[in-house]
Amino acid sequence: MPREIPKDHPSLDLKKSLEFVFSNLEKGVTERGHHFHLLVLGTIDKDNKPQNRNVVLRKVDMANSLIRFHTDIRSNKIIDIKNNSSISLLGYDKANKLQIRLTANAIIEESKEVLSDVWTKMYPMSRECYRVKDAPGKVVASREEVHFEDEGDDKLNGFENFVIINCHINSIETLFLHSAGHVRAKYIYENGAFNGEWLVP
Repeated sequence: MPREIPKDHPSLDLKKSLEFVFSNLEKGVTERGHHFHLLVLGTIDKDNKPQNRNVVLRKVDMANSLIRFHTDIRSNKIIDIKNNSSISLLGYDKANKLQIRLTANAIIEESKEVLSDVWTKMYPMSRECYRVKDAPGKVVASREEVHFEDEGDDKLNGFENFVIINCHINSIETLFLHSAGHVRAKYIYENGAFNGEWLVP
């Protein structure tokens, strides 16, 4: 007999499928070993070429259609976002055989109060990368030229380079891989809610 997808599998119901996605995205925030802890961020650069890189998932808010990550304000991705705020995010959860593709508008957080609150709650090791002397991606003659300043007693050392990117989700595509047949769906966020529909895998 051909295999069948278990009747209680979340992929068979649009609402449960979306809730399952966000539940695992939330795990990606708190569990470093989760496959959604890192997502691939796609932007378009000033030369109209696609650029991809991994970012660490820092916050998920399904009710407000929001995903957040942190970055260095001197990085090229900031230039990309300022030129074109339309971004994509890609993730693959190997354990659940689930691929997600998101489109979103990226907004650079401008509130110093919000930035300061997040910064002070970060581990010292997480703040270290913002204390590098030169901008990320700068060409150097040798690895020894990369210089990180010690935090010392100055907990704000590097804060001027820290920024939060709030990604307001426009759409989510889900693809569950099954031996009995893949299941694909798309959700559009409008009027404060996600509306889903089935797609051919």
